[in-house]
Amino acid sequence: MNTLARVGLGTAQFGVDYGVSNYEGRPSEAEVAAILARVIEMEVGYIDTAASYPNAEKLLGRHLPPKHRVRIVTKLPAVQDDVITAQYIETVLATIAASLDRLRLPRVYGILVHHARDLAKPGWQYLIDALGETRSRGWTSTVGVSVYEASDLAVVESRFTPEIVQLPFNVLDRRLSETGCLARLHGSGIEIHARSVFLQGLLLMEPASLPRFFDPISETLAHLHARWAAEKRTPLAGCLDCTLHNPNIDVAIVGVNRLCELDEIAEAASGLGDADEKNWPPVAVDPLFLDPRRWPTSLQ
Repeated sequence: MNTLARVGLGTAQFGVDYGVSNYEGRPSEAEVAAILARVIEMEVGYIDTAASYPNAEKLLGRHLPPKHRVRIVTKLPAVQDDVITAQYIETVLATIAASLDRLRLPRVYGILVHHARDLAKPGWQYLIDALGETRSRGWTSTVGVSVYEASDLAVVESRFTPEIVQLPFNVLDRRLSETGCLARLHGSGIEIHARSVFLQGLLLMEPASLPRFFDPISETLAHLHARWAAEKRTPLAGCLDCTLHNPNIDVAIVGVNRLCELDEIAEAASGLGDADEKNWPPVAVDPLFLDPRRWPTSLQ
């Protein structure tokens, strides 16, 4: 099987200056076109996008060839109100119709609730009804949710059974694997899409060059890089090895800003070693450093 069939291209960086390691800003449209052409050529399996990523869906629609076979997953915008009303169903349907128009597609592979905590709001049932209606209209074959932590999963599972769960996972952040959540979800037939594989590029940076905010974990990162060097792996290959060797992860979502970065990912994925995730000891890291939402905005 082509390893890249289990890789998903994230597209947040197509619309915003995204990533702690991104010093050059968002890619040009010509660069995006080149990246997407290579995605098709390499048979990358998935593309992850969202209505809230400025211009990302429009760029995909403009530069992906007709009748491509990449599985597109998009997400609903956050619910701005404290209470969800029946009117929200029409809002969701209009949002997805607009997404499909921008993507130039009649349907997508998956539609996710972008913010799991919306399911904790009064009227959450209307959000579930809206997802069901997108399926009834033939706009998607699978629905799911994006979560950040175990508490999000508890809310989700009390509301509905998702078919896709997108969640953070990387060599530093294996909390959901270590608690057995991944095995339980995957064992019940839910697709697991792992994001933050490179932790916004943090795991690929030289530890000595990190912003001062990350000083408390610099030694941990230095040990990681030393291990990869001893194994003759690049940090990129090390991150992919840890994620793609986890038997409970179906898709590893990665972000790139330049075509050369996608080529590097493809090369690393084609030479995966035997770095089974089980061989990595638990790492105790303050969750502050694992959740980019909690980082100072000046880093992003």
